[in-house]
Amino acid sequence: MNACERVLQHAKFGEVHFRKVVRSRSIRILIRPEKGVLITLPWDESFTNAELFLYDKADWVVKTLQRLKARQDEKKTLFTPETEFATYARKVQLVPDARKNVRVQIVPETVYIYYPAGRSIQDETVQTVIRKAVEHAWKVEAYEVLPQRMAQLAVQCHLTYKKLNIKNVRSYWGICMPDNTITLSIHLMHLPPHLIDFIILHELSHTVHKNHGAGFWQLLGRLTNGKAREYSHELQKYSTRIY
Repeated sequence: MNACERVLQHAKFGEVHFRKVVRSRSIRILIRPEKGVLITLPWDESFTNAELFLYDKADWVVKTLQRLKARQDEKKTLFTPETEFATYARKVQLVPDARKNVRVQIVPETVYIYYPAGRSIQDETVQTVIRKAVEHAWKVEAYEVLPQRMAQLAVQCHLTYKKLNIKNVRSYWGICMPDNTITLSIHLMHLPPHLIDFIILHELSHTVHKNHGAGFWQLLGRLTNGKAREYSHELQKYSTRIY
């Protein structure tokens, strides 16, 4: 962990991540039911002030976490052999197996997830492991798709970046650091191709403009043939938490 990040264990809502962001103008709380709480703060703000802000909002954070978790549980896909589910490029097929552990086999057109035949597939522990297996498939596909697409779009747009990281993060689709290192979430693989391109172009635009000012939107608008605002609005319909 670098000097721009800090982690705190909170008695009420578990792990809290603090992260300084160059283009942030104020302290913000991002609620992540499965990953804890993320606090973003301006580059010149102190972690102490961010912690005070968090404690002042503690009751709100607890209530919001509870509400979002309940909503998330309602939307979760129940994976069964009859469930029709696909990753970005593959169909997911569940297969009962004699082994006690869930295992994954990824081939060009299918993700095979083998689950213990002796346990109910509706068991929450089994469902959780199956979801992790799906995330593993998304990670594989992210490495198949994103580096090449990032390089293609950068060349087309005459923009450069330092390097690309791919991570299993739910708090953002992508982020561009001050040194032009770009990180993309594996959960981009939930999105249709034109929105994947939009996220990549969004972060490439931040290699030139480190904020969301007029210059940024003018550049992103040019790179998306005038559809930046339209795509931004469409992206709000998607979530990193969809299964």
